[in-house]
Parts: sequence; structure tokens; C-alpha cells
Amino acid sequence: MCESVDVRYVHYMEHPDYPDTLAVGCICAEHMEDDYVRPKQRETGMRLIARRRKSWTRKKWRVSLLGNHFVNTEGFNLTVFERAEGFGISVARRGTIGIRLEGRTIRRVMARKPPH
Repeated sequence: MCESVDVRYVHYMEHPDYPDTLAVGCICAEHMEDDYVRPKQRETGMRLIARRRKSWTRKKWRVSLLGNHFVNTEGFNLTVFERAEGFGISVARRGTIGIRLEGRTIRRVMARKPPH
């Protein structure tokens, strides 16, 4: 709104008397809401998500009893396993049955870089 600083974590603010959505930083969001707690909580949540996305590739992969590599993160179990024609992947919410992908799909999934 004031355009005096670069904003990394944007708070989108709307008001019924104003036609546009405003993209503002934490301090402006606090003033506009007249609430000095919720904008900081939202920004803390956004920072944690960004940190997790940036660091998830450095997580320690383990080997299961079946010899498959896996990692547990954010409530999910990601397992990579060898198939006759390459590799497969299983993604499951912890404690449930996973979704399996094989062949070219796994190469596309593994080639993706996490967002910055």
C-alpha cells in the first residue's frame, strides 16, 4: 500500500468500501485489521511453510525392512521402490494406504524442485 518496502509475505486485504484487494505487509495488515496478533500468526505460519518447503529435500531418508527408501514428513510417508521397468513411488498419509506411481511419472515427480 505505501510501497516503501519490499514485502516477502503478502497479506491480501479486502474491504466492502474499497473495490480492489490490497497486497500489504504484516505491519500494514495489523493497522488495517486493528489487530496486532492475527497478522503475526498468519505470517509465522507462512514462514514455517516456506522453511519446510525449502528444507524437505535435505531430510534424512531411511531404508525400510523391504529395502525401499522412504521419508516421513508432514504427516505423509513417501516411499521409492524399484520395479522391473524402473522405479515406483508410494505416497500415503501416515496410517493409510498410499497412491502408487510408476514409470515416467516417477521421473517427473522426482525431477521437480520444491518451490522457493
